[in-house]
Amino acid sequence: MRVTIINDKKEKDNFPIGTILLLILGIFLTFNSEGVLGFVFILLGIGILLYGVYKFFKYYQVKNQFHFDDSRMMMSAISSCVIGLLTILLASFITNAISIITGIWLIFTGINKLSTAPLYKANKPSMYVAQLVVAVLFVILGVYSIFADNVVLMALGIILILYSIIDLINYFIQKK
Repeated sequence: MRVTIINDKKEKDNFPIGTILLLILGIFLTFNSEGVLGFVFILLGIGILLYGVYKFFKYYQVKNQFHFDDSRMMMSAISSCVIGLLTILLASFITNAISIITGIWLIFTGINKLSTAPLYKANKPSMYVAQLVVAVLFVILGVYSIFADNVVLMALGIILILYSIIDLINYFIQKK
C-alpha cells in the first residue's frame, strides 16, 4: 500500500474565531462581571421557564390523548415556570448574593491563613511573611468582592484575556 501526501496550494485560513470570542468574554468578565453573571441567570431562567411551558403542553397532550391525569407532570410544569420566573426576576439579587458569598469565603480563607501564619514564624520566616501577605490579600479581595465586583469572575476574565492574546500571537507567528 502506498500513501501519497498531497500539499494543497490553497491553504485554508483557520482564523481562531473561538479565541476572539473568548477574548470578548474575558473583557466582559473583567470589566462587567456582575452584568455577565446577571445575563447568564436571565438565560438560565428563560431556559427553565421554557422547559416548564413544554411540560405544561405535554401534560395537556397526555391528558387529552390518553385521558390520564398525571399530577406529577403538572407540578413539574408549574414549579419549573415559577423557578424560571423567579430566576429571571431575581437575577441581580442572585448575582449580588454570589458576590457576597464569594467575598465572605475569601475573607474567611484570609483569616484562616492569618491564624496559621505564626506557625512558620520561628522556623521559616520567609514563609511567615508570604503567608501574611497572602492572608491580607485574600481579606482585601474578599472585601472588594463584597462591595464591588466578583473577584473570582474578574480573575477568570483576566485569565481568558491572557490566554486569548497568547493564542492570537501564536496564530500570527505560525501564519508567517
